[in-house]
This record gives sequence, C-alpha cells and structure tokens, in this order.
Amino acid sequence: MKSKRKKRRDSKKSMVNLAPMVDITLSLLIMFVLSIPFLIESGIFVQRAAAGKARRTVKIKQEQTKVVIYIDANYNLFLNEEKVSEDSLKKLLPELLKRSVTGRVVVSADSVVQYSRVIHIIDLSKQLGAKSVLILKRRSKSRA
Repeated sequence: MKSKRKKRRDSKKSMVNLAPMVDITLSLLIMFVLSIPFLIESGIFVQRAAAGKARRTVKIKQEQTKVVIYIDANYNLFLNEEKVSEDSLKKLLPELLKRSVTGRVVVSADSVVQYSRVIHIIDLSKQLGAKSVLILKRRSKSRA
C-alpha cells in the first residue's frame, strides 16, 4: 500500500505546470508581431505647409536653390533648366550637391507625369546625396 501512495506523490511532484510559460511566450509573440511595422517602416514622409503659409514662408529664392529637377509632360528631365538624361543626372547631381550649402533638391513635374516617375527621381536624389528633397507643385499656365 505504501508504495502506491508514494508513486502518486512522486507523480504529482514531477508534473510541471506549463501554463504560465505558454502565457508569457504567447504574450511576447503577440508583442513582437505588433511591433514589426514600427521597426520596418519605409516610405516618404511629407510635411505639407498650410496654403496661406506656403506662399509667404516656403518661397524658395533662386540664390538659395542650387539643384532643381523638373520633369515635363514628355518625361524629359531638366537639371537647373538644362535638359539632361538620367545617366548624366546621376553624374552631375552629386557634384552639384557637394557645392550646395543646404544639400537640398527641388523636384517638380507637370501634372500629367506619373507618381512613380517622380518617386523614382526623389529616391535617386536621396541615393546620390541629397539631404532633403522639396516637392513643388507647378501652377498651370492659364493662371500664370
């Protein structure tokens, strides 16, 4: 009889309660999964000035701007008002940015230009050393 009781006690002692460990593991897993989007965040962050302030405070003076890239309706690139190819842009842009005090690039495009092309030029500018990229909206010719 004593041996049976002893076996029962031993079996009760040897059982490990895994519920707290499973709870903690699942909690950590959920926190990890929820925090992934914050760790791997990519995109373009745009700060938009208010319409009234934009006309007064965001005007860019010609002497401050060293690098202006314009994409016309035919997808031609213009660097500081001179027509260039994308390959020559890759060569000229780093040199202009080295001479620029602010390291700022201004990108503008006609309204018919696809976003993907503008984003490509913004990415290229950042890869080639631009510290900041400004995006300007072109006014239509009927207003000017």
